[in-house]
Amino acid sequence: MGYRDAGPGEPGADDVVGFGRDRQPRRPWQTGALLALAACVVVAFAVVRLVDDGHRPGAPSQSQPLPVVTQASPDLLGVTGSWELFARGSSFLVRIQLASGRVTRTLVPPLESNNPVVAFLVGPQEAVIRSYDEVPGYLVPDGAPARQLTGVLADYVGPLLPGPDDSQAWALVSEPEYDRLALVGLNGKVTGTSIRLPLGGALPATAIPDERGYAMLLTSANRIYDAGPTWDRRVPSTVIAIGPTAWLSLSCHRRCRDVVTDANTGVQRTLPGPGLTDSAFTWPTLGVISPDGSVAAVPVSQPRSPGGVALDLVNLTTGARTQTDVAMNPVPAYQGMAWSPDSRWLFVVASAGRLVAVNPATGRATGLGMPLPPVSQVAVMPAPG
Repeated sequence: MGYRDAGPGEPGADDVVGFGRDRQPRRPWQTGALLALAACVVVAFAVVRLVDDGHRPGAPSQSQPLPVVTQASPDLLGVTGSWELFARGSSFLVRIQLASGRVTRTLVPPLESNNPVVAFLVGPQEAVIRSYDEVPGYLVPDGAPARQLTGVLADYVGPLLPGPDDSQAWALVSEPEYDRLALVGLNGKVTGTSIRLPLGGALPATAIPDERGYAMLLTSANRIYDAGPTWDRRVPSTVIAIGPTAWLSLSCHRRCRDVVTDANTGVQRTLPGPGLTDSAFTWPTLGVISPDGSVAAVPVSQPRSPGGVALDLVNLTTGARTQTDVAMNPVPAYQGMAWSPDSRWLFVVASAGRLVAVNPATGRATGLGMPLPPVSQVAVMPAPG
């Protein structure tokens, strides 16, 4: 397996995974550490057994303790809404209800894999933690001990993506030839809805969330598509950041420019100024766009950061960049950033696993005012309704 850069003017392959020996040298701003993450995500997908017999989660271990609930100050970060923040560490899950200050910590057995790409899904009543490798994953019901996944949500290798509803997920299907993602409830029930891989795509296509409940797909032909049950659209340039209303891409022809694409219409506009050629735009895409579509948070290669990777914010109207005071790990975490539903806060896994909240208006980071062990992933559960 190798990596291939697009030739001049070639769309959609500025930095995507290629196969075989026909490859070109990397551009100088692309760090080797981040490429390791891209290499890990392309996995050999095994057979998915989807049987509509429901999800029978394994019983928790007899020695598994109950979750521990503590009380922090209410209205953390000035939040009064009922949305919740989740953070995952190597052996625990923490659920933070910021408005009430209620913090629930649940022990979760470590995953038996070194693959850094882990699906971390939060639903209305549970969270799911699943490696892209064929190792046990876990269901963490609210207020109950973690349980090992079984059946539909466990018996496969590959991506597990959030669905259009918080209680659903997309899983790769083996029939007839690894050519579709099936929509499955977090309770294990198959819905009958699926996304076919574009252009007859098959193994080893890879997929990441498009932040709208559907999929952004990298096919074996090195092409990227945004896809749902009734459509697939070619993404014409390298994706830097993804959000529910738009994505940010780097388009390089005679020179590199940043391009914003409306996620619903496909209409594009080019931002003023030079492109983010220092962005860590390996696959899977690590940048995230605020729900209101105003700001993109992008990990960038920066000598100013001790680990060589820092966080920049990009104004998606003016193209202006704000350097934050957040130093990130040399290999930033997949799902290492999440926006609050009102776009007022960006939660980031910073260096050494510190969980910080960034104010996008100032670029300043703050802690949550509570002791936490190092975390690796974050997710936000919107308020009910």
